[in-house]
Parts: sequence; structure tokens; C-alpha cells
Amino acid sequence: MDWESAAKVQIKSRERVRELAEVYTHKREVEAMLDLVADMFPSDEDPANTDRKFFEPACGSGNFIEEILRRKLAFVTTAKYGKGERYEHRILRALASIYAVDISADNVHESRDRMRALINSHLDMDLNTVNVTAGFASAVDVILSTNIVLGDTVNDRIELVEYKPGRGGTFMREWSFLGDAPDGPLDLFFEMESKADGVPVHYADLADRPGPSKASAKTKTAASETVA
Repeated sequence: MDWESAAKVQIKSRERVRELAEVYTHKREVEAMLDLVADMFPSDEDPANTDRKFFEPACGSGNFIEEILRRKLAFVTTAKYGKGERYEHRILRALASIYAVDISADNVHESRDRMRALINSHLDMDLNTVNVTAGFASAVDVILSTNIVLGDTVNDRIELVEYKPGRGGTFMREWSFLGDAPDGPLDLFFEMESKADGVPVHYADLADRPGPSKASAKTKTAASETVA
């Protein structure tokens, strides 16, 4: 590929470069950079290492986050997790570990579409004729909406949702703001005015429970007795 062709791959238009300082990272650079942190990904020695978190502060159209998800999904197979809840939950765990922000709404939409298309491609190759559940499909949309967001990482107050995986296809979510911790650098989940689920939420229910799920008095009592 000559220089002019390479440049076309890395920019959409001169106007976007001027207005947004937008220049995309080429695939070979994306792969080379991610190869430097190979221990952040699943491997033959540690195939379940799918929950390590990544944050892309200016994701563009999604070159980095798509490749990150691709590397995680390569180790989420029906041979390892079966074809039901456990398999769907593991894919969602991989997706939920990836966060991105961009100042362009077009880029945010394209990034979400690319992540969704990658998951669909993985399912087509791995599940073949088996269909995923409606709850899984809705959970993908929910996680994409909370994890790939519109904003200015430097100047905006950006709320993110941390998904902590639990048993039986559940998550415990915590809402907090991206920001500078009092005694340290940028923190992905800086706990300021945070809110959280009181009880685990099954992934099929994420769309119906967009806010924190509160524990009932009975649940709180049982939890207290369990801890004791």
C-alpha cells in the first residue's frame, strides 16, 4: 500500500482532521500495540482471562476496541462454555470489560455497530444454527450504550457503569464517574457520588432495569445472615 492509500484508510476527510483532530490508527499498529500487553488477554494457559478492563479515551470508529473484543472472543467458544446461559454470559463479560469515549456521535454509533457486528460474526461461526436468547441480544445493546459513550474525556463529566460478573448469568453494576482520583492519575471508576445494585441482576433483565436494583428487606436480612 502506498502512502496516499494508507492515508485514506486513516482519515475520513480533511475536514474531520481539522475539526476533530481525527486520524485513525492503522490495523498493523493496533495489533502491534496490543501485542505488547498480551497478558491482558485470554491465552491457552489462561483461557478464562476475559474480564481485564480496557479504556479507550478517544476511540474514533473503534479500531482498538474491536480488536480487543476479537482477541477476547477467540477464547469464548461453545466447546468450553456450552451453548446456553454460561456461554452468553461469558461473551457479555468480555464486552462489558471494554470502555470507550469519543467526541463524535458518528464515531460512537459506528463503534457500537462494529462491536455488535463482531459479536454476531462470532456467533455465526461458533453457534452455527443455534440462536441466542432475546435477553442476550438486549443485554448487548444495553452494555454498548453504557460502555461506548459520547463525550470529551478531558473536559466532560462522564458516567460509566462497571459490570461485576456473578453466578447464574448475573452482574452487579456500579455507576461512577471517570475522573482524577484524589491521590492519583485518571481512574476508570472514580467513586464519586456512586450508586450500585443492591442485588445481582440477570443479563436478560438489564434492559428492564436501567437503574440500580434495590434489595428488599428480606434479601438484606438473608445477606446479613449469610455474611454472619
